Parts: sequence; structure tokens; C-alpha cells
Amino acid sequence: MHDETYPKETIALNDDEISTELAAIHIPDIVIPEGGKPLLERRMRCRILECHPGKIIALHSHKNRPALLYVLQGSGEEHSNQFSEVRIWKEGDCFAEFNDTEHWVKNRSDVTPLRVLTFDLIDDEPAPQKCGSGC
Repeated sequence: MHDETYPKETIALNDDEISTELAAIHIPDIVIPEGGKPLLERRMRCRILECHPGKIIALHSHKNRPALLYVLQGSGEEHSNQFSEVRIWKEGDCFAEFNDTEHWVKNRSDVTPLRVLTFDLIDDEPAPQKCGSGC
């Protein structure tokens, strides 16, 4: 996998715009598990995930669902197989989750919802079966 530092340096696009790359997934680094749809047959989904104060986003895997997430509001503590310590999420953080990532997140607030904007490549249904000599 590529080892890069994010966020990248902010650059001017023109006189009125600037851009800062917050996270990225290099497509060749994505490992599709056996039976998973090829990336070009997937749907790209954008959603807002909201976790109520003091509650959790349940344990889940990104083995077959590469994703980028951006924390819009609140803070959370991520428990992941990728880190020996808890990783704290806060407003403005952006993360790439893919391949063997499994994690769950607890909303650290008793008052404020944890709101996360997610972009993922979802595999809505099993990949088509390859036809053998009996087709």
C-alpha cells in the first residue's frame, strides 16, 4: 500500500478556490475478496451516517467495501484492528478504510451526534457466476 501523509498541502486552483486533499485510496491497493464484484461493477454511494450521543457505530468490516469518511460533527473513538490504541475522530478528520479494516466507533459526547459523510464502493449483490462448460 502507498504510505502517504494527509492532509496534503493546500493549493490554489485559481483566484477564488483552494483545494486540500484529505485522504485517498489508490485503486490498485484494493483487494477484492473472492466472490466480490469487480470495482467497475459497483455503485459509488455517498451518505451521512449519524450516531446518537453516547452510542456506537457497530463493528463492521471494509473487506468488501472500500470507503472514505469525513467527520462533519462531533467526536468519536475508533476501535480498529489496524491500531493498538484507540484513534480519536474529530470534526474535519478524513480517513480511508479498506481491505482488512474492521472497526467500531463510539460517540464520545452525551449531547452531540457524531455525523460522518461517507463515500464507499458497495457490492449490492453477488458477482455474476462464471459459466463453465455446461452453459
